[in-house]
Parts: sequence; C-alpha cells; structure tokens
Amino acid sequence: MDAAFADPSLFSGVLAGMAAVASLKLWLLVLAGVFLGMTVGVLPGFGPPAAMALLFPLVYVLEPLSAISMLSGLFYGAKYGGAVTSILMGIPGEADAVATLFEGHPLALGGKARQALATATFASFTGGIFASLGMVLLAPVLSRAALFFGPAGRAAFMGGALLLVALTSPGGVRRSLCMIFLGLVLAIPGMAPVYGTSRLTFGFWQLSEGVELTSLLLGMFGIGDLLAALLSPPEKKNADAACLVPPLNRLSAFMAALRGSLLGFLTGLVPCGAGVTASFASHALEKRISHHPEQFGRGAWEGLAGPEASNNAAAMASFAPLLLLGLPTNPIMAALLGALTIVGVVPGPALPESQPDFYWGLIVCLLMGNVLLLALGLGLAGFWARLACLPFRLLWPVILLLCLTGSYVGADGMSGPVQCLIFGLLSVLLRRCGCSPAPLVLAFVLGPRLETHLLQTLLSFW
Repeated sequence: MDAAFADPSLFSGVLAGMAAVASLKLWLLVLAGVFLGMTVGVLPGFGPPAAMALLFPLVYVLEPLSAISMLSGLFYGAKYGGAVTSILMGIPGEADAVATLFEGHPLALGGKARQALATATFASFTGGIFASLGMVLLAPVLSRAALFFGPAGRAAFMGGALLLVALTSPGGVRRSLCMIFLGLVLAIPGMAPVYGTSRLTFGFWQLSEGVELTSLLLGMFGIGDLLAALLSPPEKKNADAACLVPPLNRLSAFMAALRGSLLGFLTGLVPCGAGVTASFASHALEKRISHHPEQFGRGAWEGLAGPEASNNAAAMASFAPLLLLGLPTNPIMAALLGALTIVGVVPGPALPESQPDFYWGLIVCLLMGNVLLLALGLGLAGFWARLACLPFRLLWPVILLLCLTGSYVGADGMSGPVQCLIFGLLSVLLRRCGCSPAPLVLAFVLGPRLETHLLQTLLSFW
C-alpha cells in the first residue's frame, strides 16, 4: 500500500485532475447539479432516478467530466433533499431518508426545525467528505486488487452482486429474482455486445438499438412514481416555518456523524441497498450506545446525524466500485454507468492511470460538490420549507411533460415516449404486486457487460 502511494504516476494523476477542474463552467454545472438534486429530493412524486434520466441527454453535448460531475451532484444533492421533507413534514423524500424521519420530525414539531435541518446538512457534508477522502485512499488498493479479476472473476462478481441485490431488496427474494430476470430479458433486444448482430427485434425498427435507457428510467421511476402518487396521494403534514430557530452545534451529534460516515462508507462499497441499510443500521447503533436511549423516537440529535451521514457516505462510496470495477450498486450508479459508456470513459482498475484527468478531476468535484451542498443547505432552509408545501396538483402536469420530453430527446424520436409510458404502466403493476423496480434496472444495465464477460470466459476455453 505504501508503494502504491509512492508511485509518481499517482501524484501526476492528481495534478492532472486538479488542472482539469480549473473551469468556471464546470463549477457552475456542479452547482446546478447539486441544486437540482436538492430540489428533486424535496419535491413529492419525483425521485432522483427520474431527474437523472431527464438530464441524461446532456451527456451527448457536454464534456465528459462536466456531464458526469453534474449528474453526480444531482445524486448526492438528492440525498440531502430527501431529508428536508422527512424533517419538516414527516414524509421521507426517498427510502434513504426514512431513518431521518424518526428523529428529525419530532425535533421539527418541537420547534427546532432549523436546528434539525442544519444538523442534517452538517451530517451530510461530513459523510460526503469522509467517503470522498476514503475513495482517494482506496483507489490504489482497489485498482491493484481488481487487476487479479479476469473475465470469469468479473462475471462471477457481477452475478454475486445481482444475487446480493435479490437478497436485500424489498419485496422478497423470489420477486427480486423475477425482476432481475426481467431486466436481463429487456437487455437482450438490439445489438449483441460481442458479435454486433441484431437480435430479438421482432421486426420493430424501434428495437433496432434495443430498449432505450433514458425511457426505461423515466418510465420506471418518473411515470411510475407519478402514477403511484396520483392513485394513492400521500397524506401530508404541515410544518410551521415560523418555529425555525438558529442552529446549535452538538459534539455528540458530530461523533455520531463520524460513526455513521464510516458505516455508510463500508456499506456503500457493496450493492446491498447501501443507503437504506446504512441509515437504519446507524440509527440502531446510536440508540444502542446512547446513555439516553429513551430519547430516541422523540428527537435525539445522534439519531438524526448518524443516519444522515451514513446515507450520504454510502452514496459517495458507491462511486468506487462504479469507477474502479464497472459495478453499479444502485439505479443511479446504473444510469451513471450508461453515461460513462456514452462519453467514452471505460470504468475499470486502469481508469486512474489511463484517464487520470477524468478520474482525479471527478474526485475533486465530489469533494467540492459537498462544500457547495453545505452552503446551499444552510442558506436555503426556508426555501425548501416553502417548496415542499406546494400542492401536488400543480406539480404533476409539469413532471409528466418533463418525463415525456426527456424520453423523446433520449431516444431521438417518438419511440422514447412510447417506451416511457409502457414502462410507467409496468412499474405501477410491478409495485402493486410488491416488486421493486431497482433490481430490474440494475440487471438491465449489467446485462450486456455480464454477457460479454461470460462469452469471453467461454471463448478462453475453446
């Protein structure tokens, strides 16, 4: 490990990355991504995967580092945004924010909403910085370890990841396995990844390029979430913005954030519903080691800071297996893997050496993006409180229009909106059956890569 850090190419790569981020346009795009992510996390009925899909077409027109950095900012910005509705209204913006609700909402009802938002912001910042620095330390080790994986090892690793997703996804193992199988089937039509031949298009020219990723994401998460919200409107609780008071700093909350950061970082390295797993585990850990466990459920600062730091650390840590192993650990990372493919970046253990300006530039953007998240989170607490209270009847027509427009741009034609609507209806049916669409998306993105490694393994024996 010491030899890895003594490698001159490491320091030259870091310098190349720092030179690559010396652009005002890049930082404006990162700021825009973080702000949009925070907004998406607050808005009901519109999750971060759908927002990622809406911005996905920008990867065709932006520079690789700018496009991926902006989409990454949207990802970890949404992690904080989900905490806003949990704290102010008792409605988790996404699954990772459920544990935040346990302590954050009682604090808001007790007249400490701004304090709770500030604590969540500092905890998210702590988790993001901790995991980003952990990636810097992990890169040389994980890169060299990954070199020992041949095609067979990578195929086995991806298969194990899909199995782990099936074991930990909501809905049960059998339903998750069915979703993985369906995702692999949807990845078959179009061009074969190894031989380049057309297959299973059934005579439809719309399937000549296969199922379009943007349309799948928008349908499964955008239209699907929208229809679910329209069919079963959430019962909202109003938060009194007048009760916001200046924030307080608590050492115990900071220590809880550090513990949550470590737990989230370790959990984020594997595809096991990292954010949800880490946040609930952090909440349980803080309650167990607390000298006043009776306060949990009624507004414990440690129970708020720990889960918030853990889910943001897990989000940042998930970039390590994506960039260094080509393995997405959640649907957002699956979308980013597709974006990396489009911009010509090949994830793998050689990425820090083959494209040091991109890899280390992205690490710097992740670090500075968390600083921007801290500034925006502290400065816009009142704005989020007002935005979260907008009536859903004003939001859903805009969401629908954005989804259809994004799918049209992504597919470059009407086949995009058609696929988007089909997958939206499919998403509603699957959720009614108790199935989660997350394993389907992961299997869909991993399918071609898994097939490639399996074929390479088989050909090596011939």
